[in-house]
Amino acid sequence: AINLKPKEPIAYLICGEIFFWQSNYKEAINNLKTSRDYKANINNLYIILGNSYLFDNYAFNYALNNYNIALKNNPNNYLCLKNSAYCYEKYSRYSEVLKVLDKLLNFNKDDSLVLCYYGEILCNIGQYSNAMSYFTKANTIDPENTHNLNKRAIAYYTLQDYNKVLLDLDKVIQLDPLNSLAYYLKCIIYYTKKDIDNAIMVFKKCKELLDFNDTLSKIQLFHLEYLLNKNNSTELNNILTKINQSSNIEDSTLLLLIRCKVYVQLKMYHKAMLDLNLLYENSNYSSYILYIYLLREYTDFWLHLNVYLNVNDNNDLSELGIVNGFSKHMYEKPQVYFISNLVNLNSELHQFQENDINRIIWKINVKEILNKDCFIKFIIKSTDYEQSELKHFKHVLKYEDVLKLEGLGWIEYQLPKIDEYNVCNIQPSIEINGSINMQIDYVRCGYNEEDITYVSNISDLLPNFYKICPNVPETFKDKYFSRKEMENLLELKDIINHL
Repeated sequence: AINLKPKEPIAYLICGEIFFWQSNYKEAINNLKTSRDYKANINNLYIILGNSYLFDNYAFNYALNNYNIALKNNPNNYLCLKNSAYCYEKYSRYSEVLKVLDKLLNFNKDDSLVLCYYGEILCNIGQYSNAMSYFTKANTIDPENTHNLNKRAIAYYTLQDYNKVLLDLDKVIQLDPLNSLAYYLKCIIYYTKKDIDNAIMVFKKCKELLDFNDTLSKIQLFHLEYLLNKNNSTELNNILTKINQSSNIEDSTLLLLIRCKVYVQLKMYHKAMLDLNLLYENSNYSSYILYIYLLREYTDFWLHLNVYLNVNDNNDLSELGIVNGFSKHMYEKPQVYFISNLVNLNSELHQFQENDINRIIWKINVKEILNKDCFIKFIIKSTDYEQSELKHFKHVLKYEDVLKLEGLGWIEYQLPKIDEYNVCNIQPSIEINGSINMQIDYVRCGYNEEDITYVSNISDLLPNFYKICPNVPETFKDKYFSRKEMENLLELKDIINHL
């Protein structure tokens, strides 16, 4: 048919679908794109093309573009909505994921997988308390879903409800005695509760179950070994040997973090500094800040780093109130300025020095609003008066805005993008008017996907561990990306209409 009519779109579409079912996604994409270019007016073409991109090395951006085209013509297409939710998650566009999942729950409020997925996304943005209702409803519908129980256990752990964590993990182990994640989490719980004997006992079982060819399993194993042997230099050196035998360790920031912590514990500070540099190079600012916070308690390391930095550079930051290695590192690398630095000054917050500053982020905790007559005003002043047209920028949160932040815990609040100027020196400040019980930790430059980013207390759990665990679409791939739902996308009437 293609040889007889080389510009016939329906022939390419049929070929594209056949290649899709043969899992030859590249050829499917080529034929489907040709059909599209020859003006095939079939909405499902974009769905099949999106599916092909999704399964072809997970080209999420191209998949999402095609799903969105299909959704413009059919906003309630269930298959498109499910697949687009997964694509949005891969780009950390969590607010978009939640919007899509809300639509899916409108179709079926008792879909346990969607409910669990909703809870996972809420956990990804730090809303563990809100996630609990979704996990619990999913558990009521499907009480034997061990994936959902594990995810709820992690949420309970973050909320420090340790007894409920153990209850959920015991249910998982009862349903699936070989569930290594449950044993890993159970070991973490016992360690956090300082029940070391039980932690060691559970660790031995966990070690038997872990697959050492899997990166996530290695992370879990080395993390537990580190926690249980912090004060044993011999065992720490053994852990180092095993970590260094792992291939491509630079590709795993969590393995780098564990090795860095081992180096610090062994007072091998120079090597720890090298790993810090690797973490910085391989992480975004938000993740790097989480990693470095786990090293904040090691004052000897930061003292050593401070001495080293003072010897090897002349960048004295004492005029900004920055007088220790940790604060200096945080200011120079992820551009974080701690409000506690002001204790060392007799004046207001000094200036940031950075090229192309267009985002300012404050880490705040609005505990309680005591009076409705209140506001929070964020101010940015440019000190490059000769270069900058905009010398003063204000962003005000009125009572209604502040109310949305009350009780959220620690968050990073991102100010709107400032397009009007590009300066090297700015002076940020914050003004609180009225009765607001509020804490401020730091201000920084950077960019977050969302205006409000939750900062959770991870305790002994590795940072971002929740995000590296397989989610609902990945764990239940056959159900979530159901091949049956992908059948019959090319209908006979479409073929006839194009003949």
